[in-house]
Amino acid sequence: MRRKISVLFLLVAWLCANGVVWNAVQVIGWAKMVRDYSEVMPFTQALSVTFSGEAPCDFCRVAESGREQAEQLPQQATLSAALEKIYFVADGTPVVVLPVPMAAWPVLAAETGALRIEAVPVPPPRC
Repeated sequence: MRRKISVLFLLVAWLCANGVVWNAVQVIGWAKMVRDYSEVMPFTQALSVTFSGEAPCDFCRVAESGREQAEQLPQQATLSAALEKIYFVADGTPVVVLPVPMAAWPVLAAETGALRIEAVPVPPPRC
């Protein structure tokens, strides 16, 4: 049971990360438009007016702007290599925050500790 729930949450997270939320908003907008138009005109005509794209509703505009922002996000989120300083202004006084210098990767000595230089004593010492 726990595995099924975790797979379900993983699927929902994957769908949200791929922009399905904006598609759901679009579908809600279309359903609202069909319902509103079908009150004043025949259903087939309401469908054709809804999907013509000539008069988008608020949901359609929100979904479109959200999709556009989601497509632009990865390009804007990348940091340039020339970034040297970050300025924060709080209470009118600027504070300079310098980024941590990047170490060469992989740092083998830092992960494993100091490497042994001398030979292992033979026979091993006894307590």
